[in-house]
Amino acid sequence: MNLNLCPPPLFFLTVLPSHTCGNPGLIPKGVIHGSRYNIGDKIRYSCVTGYVLEGHAVLTCIVSPGTGASWDFPAPFCRAEGACGGTLRGTTGTITSPHFPSEYENNAECTWSILAEPGDTIALVFTDFQLEDRYDFLEISGTEAPSIW
Repeated sequence: MNLNLCPPPLFFLTVLPSHTCGNPGLIPKGVIHGSRYNIGDKIRYSCVTGYVLEGHAVLTCIVSPGTGASWDFPAPFCRAEGACGGTLRGTTGTITSPHFPSEYENNAECTWSILAEPGDTIALVFTDFQLEDRYDFLEISGTEAPSIW
């Protein structure tokens, strides 16, 4: 009796990176322009009347090493015009007082958060800065002791 044993078939499994970023989602009081979410596609966000966009208006679906496709920036958000404070993300941003360059209301308390990756340096560049003695102050805090001017 002859018994021929064949080697078992070989199977290779390769996980291919995703070629779609998926829908980045709606933002409250916002509008998304674009409905394609594949690598190279762009979408644009805007806000309804009375709100302003904070963050990047245009997002691009890119290839991220090791993770496949992803949006190049986080989704922005809409804040009410004249609102005091907010959150800045990304590489640049602008902080202003409500109604700038006009005066703002008494007892306004504005808190801004700047989100950065560990190891990033945050630089504040003032183009126009004025404080009213005994009423206004600027406090900058983070991982180190806060500074007050």
